[in-house]
Parts: sequence; structure tokens; C-alpha cells
Amino acid sequence: MPTVHFNPSGKTVDVPVGTGLLDAFRAAGVEMEWPCGGKGVCGKCIVRIVDGAPDSDSLGTLPAEVVADGYVLACKTKVAETDLVIEVPDYTGMQGGQFSDDETHLIRSELWPEHWQYDPLAVKWLIQVPPAGREDGLGDYDRLVLAVKKQWGEDEVFCRLATMRLIIDAVREAQGLVTVTLVRTPGQLHIVGIESGDHTESLYALAIDIGTTTVAVQLICLTNAKILATRSAYNGQIKFGADVISRINYAGKDGHLAELTAAALDTVNDLIARVATSHGIDLRKISNAAISGNTTMVHLLLGMNPEYIRLEPYTPALLEVPYLTAGEVGIDINPDSWIRISPNVGSYVGGDITAGLLCTDIADRDDVSLFVDIGTNGELVIGSQEFLLTCACSAGPAFEGGGIDCGMRAAFGAIERVEVDKDTGEAKWFTIGRAKPRGICGSGMIDLLANLFTSGWIDQAGKFNREKSSPSITINGRKATYTIVPADQSETGEALTISETDVENIIRAKASIYSAAALLLDQVGMDFSDLAHVYVAGGFGRFLDLEKAIILGLLPDLPADKFSFIGNASLMGSYMVVVSQEYRIKQLDLARRMTYVDLSTAPGYMDQYTAAMFLPHTDPDRFPSVTGVGS
Repeated sequence: MPTVHFNPSGKTVDVPVGTGLLDAFRAAGVEMEWPCGGKGVCGKCIVRIVDGAPDSDSLGTLPAEVVADGYVLACKTKVAETDLVIEVPDYTGMQGGQFSDDETHLIRSELWPEHWQYDPLAVKWLIQVPPAGREDGLGDYDRLVLAVKKQWGEDEVFCRLATMRLIIDAVREAQGLVTVTLVRTPGQLHIVGIESGDHTESLYALAIDIGTTTVAVQLICLTNAKILATRSAYNGQIKFGADVISRINYAGKDGHLAELTAAALDTVNDLIARVATSHGIDLRKISNAAISGNTTMVHLLLGMNPEYIRLEPYTPALLEVPYLTAGEVGIDINPDSWIRISPNVGSYVGGDITAGLLCTDIADRDDVSLFVDIGTNGELVIGSQEFLLTCACSAGPAFEGGGIDCGMRAAFGAIERVEVDKDTGEAKWFTIGRAKPRGICGSGMIDLLANLFTSGWIDQAGKFNREKSSPSITINGRKATYTIVPADQSETGEALTISETDVENIIRAKASIYSAAALLLDQVGMDFSDLAHVYVAGGFGRFLDLEKAIILGLLPDLPADKFSFIGNASLMGSYMVVVSQEYRIKQLDLARRMTYVDLSTAPGYMDQYTAAMFLPHTDPDRFPSVTGVGS
């Protein structure tokens, strides 16, 4: 059996002949990212064969001269008869993984209503349990139930076995004085925890946002609704595909659904451990959690086959998820804790949107507003108190750096801002952490392309200007590339460049978002000028330069005071659901009020999309503030 050696990690693994190199990476525990789902189109899994002869089909995807130097795409390569020594570039695979958590996922107090009801799902109550005696013949659990009903009325009381086992010692250690953790539903009380003595001040919950790219977790003290800690990391599923379609396809292969579920749970549980450790909190004292994510992410978290989301008639397994326990889901907190998963709306519009809408007043206003969550899976809502229309569009991973030659997510060393010299076309770049550049993130690409366009170095179709000479632009027949960073100034030692294909990927992504919004408005006989407000959500949206986004045609050409950038609204909405019954009820009402529009069957969508495939748009009247630039 051939042995595969990985450098510089030093890890090795023995695998059968014919094993795909990506499978060898997984078996050896070597991190590798393949945002396209292993289809050989993103080029992110490039590695170098130092020794040995694999069976590779990388030629045609990689240039001949690169293949001649020993480079292959792991997704296009299989292990043959010989041992292999593989060199994995240090910039390949998971980049960084950490964000500036408290700032990025800040709960913005100005978005809260003036008056709201604090009413968490779980509460703690100090109860005196009568001592055991021969005369009544009651067991420990029976006496506990009577004590609970004495204080809470005659609601039916339930308790699962894991918690029931704790009762025996708890009722004896402090002369019957115990703290019970209760989850309340109409007519029912569920005991999910019991501790001897008074522990009423130590009550905690979690708000969790499971995004296609990023997972964020907040630890909340339920006695005062205070957020104690926030941590986030890249979704461990990224290596199996950058978007929901790639992951649905991957899940369809034998055994891979369980792999995706495990990757999501590993990410979530690692973040939970980190927020709990930061405050010295026992995981068993976390009594409930609210989770939001798009429909596919929810299916994959729960280990449910997502295949039919993408097949006619595009039906998810479920939209409204019943309350589950942490033990059932695989969340590493008190196993009897209740987990609330935000209700989904349709095959591609999920609980991240029903949570996000809680952060706005769209559904309560007389006028019409737009909510747009810019991410790999773009989701939008237009509406008022009279109606709510929603849809999703596949913007793809370009805003997260995917599908871009030198693209990367917003991590240390990523170019986040670019200035372009109007005369020479050369770039002046600024990186996250002011480190040497390793690549360019989504906000950097928006900045770069907007400046290239306004200075006349690319045209409306995203093609580089061949009539002017720039040291940064290389023309090779019909192809052209733009050098952002020369090789001697980059962290990788290679020039950081973009091609016209990269530009097209950004244009496709922005066209998806803009055309989806235009279609929703068209459905109700309105246009962008009729909007009272635009809420832009998502981690990417938080760092977006509004002026540059309008120049590219990503966002409508409206006055700046009509826009609000609200950050991670899905996480904020999850927090609101944790601390208030009012918002738990409202979220379900919002989900049931929304009408889902399927863009794949919506008449006129392709016309809208095609018209938006230019900078900023084929109709200049839609972008009066951009008129005259780029010419």
C-alpha cells in the first residue's frame, strides 16, 4: 500500500492505489481547502509533487509549465503505485480562521426597540424539597415535582433521564434546598437541570449563527441579558465546498453527509468551549441555545439529507424545526438543554433571515424597505407591515475571496483597501494587520475594481483597457492580467494578480444581488426609488465601502442616509430570541408571513441578471451618480 508523506507537517498516511489525494489529505488530518467542492475549477488545492508519480489530470486546468514543475490539483489527482512526497504551500488551506470577534459581531443597541419584554426560555428557581419520609411514600422525583408545582402552579412537569439521575444527590446535599432550571412552554414545565443549593445567578445561554463561511457563538448571562463573550471561526465545512450547492453535492456521496455534520459540530463546539473557558463557566450550566442558519446549513447540522433542496420541486425536509435537546443535536452543553433553531422560509431562505429581520422594523413600517444579507448565499427581503417578499441568489464565494486567483477571506495579510493611480494604473494597497500581502479579500476587490473603473482602466464589461499602457497590466492575446502586488513585495513570493475572469466573477456576484432585489421590487410594481430604507447585513457588508459598492452596481444608487449597515444580523436575532419570548413569537410570525420567490422559475429574472452584468448596469439612468466615470 503506497505511503503519502506531507511536508512541511511531516504527517504520513498509507492509502490504497486509486485513492483521491483529497481523501489522503483527510485521512492524514492535513487541512486543505477546496471551495469548488473538488470540481477542479477554483485552483485552491494546488500542491507540488516532490517525489513519486501520481495519476493526475491537472493539465488543462493548470498551465503546462506549472504542471511541468510538479504542481497538481489535489482534487484531480489519485495515488498510483509509488509512494508520494507532497509539498503543501503554507498559504494553501485554511487561512487564519479568527476574526476580531467583539467588534465584528457587536450587538448594536441602537437597533433595539425602545420597549421589549425580557423573558428567556430557561429560568432558574430556588425550591425547597420536603425531606423523605415513610409516611408519604413519595420518591425524590415525586417530591421535587410537588415542590415545583407549589411555586409554578399545576402545569404538567417533564424531566429527561439525564437530569433525573442528578436528583438523588441534589435533594440531600443542602437539606433539600435546590436550584432547578426550567424551560416553560404553554401548560408545561420541563426540568433541564438541578443543583444543590442556590445557583440562581449562574444561568447561561448561547446565540449561534451558522453561516456558509463563518460560524459565530455568543455566551449570554440570562440573569441580566448581558453578552459575556463572542467567538467566531470559519465553518469547518468550507474545505468540502464554498457554497451550499457544492456542499449539497458533496453530501450526496457515500458517508459524506456525516462528514459535513461532524465538521459543523466540531466548529460550533470548539467555539462554545472557547467562550465558556473565557469566563470559567461549566458547559453543563449552559441551559439553552438559539441557532440560526440558512436552510442547507440547518439540514447539514442536523444530519438531514439536503439533496431535495436543489431538485424539483425544491422541497426542504422541514421549515419549522421543533425544539430539540443539545444531546440530540450533538451540542456540547447540558445534554437536556433546549435548542431552538430559527424557522426557515424556503429552500434557500433560512432562519438566518428570520433572525436577521428581527433587527429591523421592516415588518412594522407603512413604507417599503429592503433587507439584503450579502454573502455566499445572498438572501433578500422587501416589504412593510402589509407584505414580505423574499428570495435567495447564489452570489458565490467571490465576496469571500473564492474564485479569485489571489483571493482569500478577510484574514491577516489580506488586502482590504486599494487605491489606483489614474495615470499609471498602479495599485497602492493596504492589508489587514498591515502585514505583507498574501491575497485580496472581498472588500479589497470591490475597492480595486471600483477604482479601476472610475479611472478608466477597465470598461463596463470588466475588460482591461488595451488602448493605454500600464506597468500593472499584461496583455497576452485575448487575455489580460493585472498585477496588484509584485512578487518581491508579497508574502508568498509570487505576484498577486487578477484576471478578467476574476473581474467577471465579481460582476456575476454583484449582478446576482442587484438583480434579485430588482426582481422583488418588480413583482410589486416598484423600483429602488420607492424604497424608504436599505438594511445591509452580513460580515462582508459591515466592511463595505458604500460609494464603491454603488459604483460597481452591487447596491442601488440611493442617498447614503437610506442605508444602514447592521453587521451580523443573524447572530443578533439569535440573541434576541434567547432573551425574549416576544421575539420568539415574532420570529415565527415573520417566517409565516413571508412569501418565497424562487428565482429559478421567476419570469424576468434572467433579463434582470443579464442587464446587471455590466458596470454599474446597462441602464445608466439607474446610476445617475456614476454617470460619466469609466469612459
